[in-house]
Parts: sequence; structure tokens; C-alpha cells
Amino acid sequence: MPSSRPGRCVMMPRTAPHRRRLAGEARAYAAAGWPVAAGAWWDPRDARYRCAQPNCVTEGLHPTLPGASFGVRRCQVSVVQASTRDLSAVVGLWRRWPYSVLLPTGQVSDVVELRASSARRMQALRAAYGQLGPVATFPDGRVLLFTAVAGAPDADLAAELASVGALHHSQGSWVPLPPSQLASGPLDWTHSPGAAQWRLPSLHEVTDVLRLALSSASPAEGR
Repeated sequence: MPSSRPGRCVMMPRTAPHRRRLAGEARAYAAAGWPVAAGAWWDPRDARYRCAQPNCVTEGLHPTLPGASFGVRRCQVSVVQASTRDLSAVVGLWRRWPYSVLLPTGQVSDVVELRASSARRMQALRAAYGQLGPVATFPDGRVLLFTAVAGAPDADLAAELASVGALHHSQGSWVPLPPSQLASGPLDWTHSPGAAQWRLPSLHEVTDVLRLALSSASPAEGR
């Protein structure tokens, strides 16, 4: 668990190129109509997440806004409240700090998050899924599959997703976007939205691919 030691927001000198990359990607998302929010960034020097609030004691990756709740030592803004599609606002946010890029789900995209073991079992079909929509991968092997907004799935579909250890992020949830730097390392695109021409498959299409991948995987692949 990251340390909760309070401290001032100090940007490491070598984060400037990464900040510029984050800013460029955040602008690209906003230009495509994806709302983005600034999130705390990982500071490897102190092994903790830092954010816009001086001396913030909120642990973990979380949304933040410069100047919000001034005088309060805990960020209290939601990802939806912090999100914007305004390009000038995005430029201003990422001008100084290397914020993580966060996406509120349930607005332009839902996301199916696969645990690492399930993701390994569908390795052979990732290329096939990449033809459907964007795919992002965590350093620990978890995978994010971006889908069209679906709302709450029906009971059968929800049970099927749960059976393979998948989480469905929709309204009220959020996910980080590449190239956010997390405590475990960078979040990367396996297949970017641009490469997918910003097409988002339906949740049912994603479930069909998962069903095929998991049924065709060998027992050894599931370990």
C-alpha cells in the first residue's frame, strides 16, 4: 500500500517528457469526445501517489482538481466532477503536473476488466479482439476491454462475466487510461483507440470473444 505521508507536490525533473506525453494523449482523448479527468500520479521517490492538493493524505490513484476543496487535506472530487472534454481545460491541467489520465465509464465507453489469469487464457485471441476495439494492459497482466456503453447487463450476462472473473465498469465507475504511470508500472495500449478507429464493440461482442477464448484455452493456460 502506498505511503500516506503528507508532502508537498514536487515534480521530479525527469517527468517532463512523460508529462508532455500524458498531455498529448489527454488532448487526443478529449478531441475524440472522451471525457478525461486528472488523477494523482505515482512518485517513485517517495513511493506514493501525489496530486493537486498540497499535503493530501488520500491514498492510491484518485481524481484531483487544482484548487478544489482548498484547505482540505483529502481530495473529495469524483471522476465525473473532474472530467472534461474541453481542449483548453485539458491543456491547462497537464501544463504543470504529470497527472494520470482517468476516464469516467458509462458516458462514451464501458470497460470490461479481466483479471490476469483470464487475460492469459485469451492471449491467443487478443489479435482477434483487437479487430473489435481498444485493449489496454496493466503491468500485472490485467486487461481492459473498451466497449460501447451498455448500462447494467442482464442477470445472465452479469453471471457469465462474474464466472470468468471479469469486472464491468459502467456508470459510476472509472478506469485509468494509457500512458498513466501506476505504482506497478505504466499502463499501455495493446490496441489503441486510434488503431481501432475509435470503434467500440458491444458488450455482447466482447462476451462472445471471452466465451470463445476461455472455452478453447487449455487447462495449462489457466494456471
